[in-house]
Amino acid sequence: MQQYDLVAHKAFVTVVEAASFNRAAEQLEASSAAVSRRVSGLESALGVKLLNRTTRQIDLTEAGRQFYEDVVNILESLEAAEEKIQTGRETIRGNLRIAAPLSFGIGRIAPVLPVFMKRHPELKVHLQLEDRFTDLVAEGIDVAVRIGSLKDSTLVATRLADIPRVFCASPGYLAVHGEPEKPQDLSRHDCLHYSLLSTREHWHYFMGDEARDIEISGPLSTNNGDVLKEAAIQGLGITMMPTFIVEDALADGRLKEILADHCPGPFGLYAVRPTRHFTPLRVRAFIKFLKEQFDNGL
Repeated sequence: MQQYDLVAHKAFVTVVEAASFNRAAEQLEASSAAVSRRVSGLESALGVKLLNRTTRQIDLTEAGRQFYEDVVNILESLEAAEEKIQTGRETIRGNLRIAAPLSFGIGRIAPVLPVFMKRHPELKVHLQLEDRFTDLVAEGIDVAVRIGSLKDSTLVATRLADIPRVFCASPGYLAVHGEPEKPQDLSRHDCLHYSLLSTREHWHYFMGDEARDIEISGPLSTNNGDVLKEAAIQGLGITMMPTFIVEDALADGRLKEILADHCPGPFGLYAVRPTRHFTPLRVRAFIKFLKEQFDNGL
């Protein structure tokens, strides 16, 4: 039996999933050269080429593909066995990589994350805040918090809560342009659009129990809710926002809710993770913690 270590196996699996030696090195907290040496050493020990390397991409050989499928299962079994022991000691340790949208991460994750970390002091957390849809597998993310409808069927999602939304604008804007009396009036107003969920400028609203759609236009679209909030406060137009972003501005009068009887349905708040048979205890614990924190609403 060939002698090669689990570190080399982990390096190989991480390179495959990240599709990059550099990204794999970041996830493993090692240098790219070290990761490359580990994979090369594994290939030498096995006497077979696992990866085809080019300047632009990394592809699995046929042997590499089969080896990857087997090794992933082995590593998951080992991690499961290790966590059975940890569960017995009620200790959660290791690295937990989390991704979340910027505004939600700052406004809702940041205040509660220290509570979770104090419960599990042997856990090392990496929180990545970005207004984009993170590739969980390629970037080595254990769990991501996502808002809105989910399109990636390869992910396992846990619904955490509903996030109410409102139409709102500044009193100054409404004084100049008038307040819409019905959703159809929005098409004649300057509307500020959140582009991450859809590049098409359209909003949903309710007419009684019926969900409807309206085309809108305006001077600003962006993938960050705080930018839209500030633009609305300064009178640039009407926006449709989750309440957790605009609640302070609504409370102090910088923004005013409009069309309350036709407010759009709530967004879903989800914790998503890659589809694997085994979910690490640290991931399960964090998802359970988030559900507890947000179960009573946002």
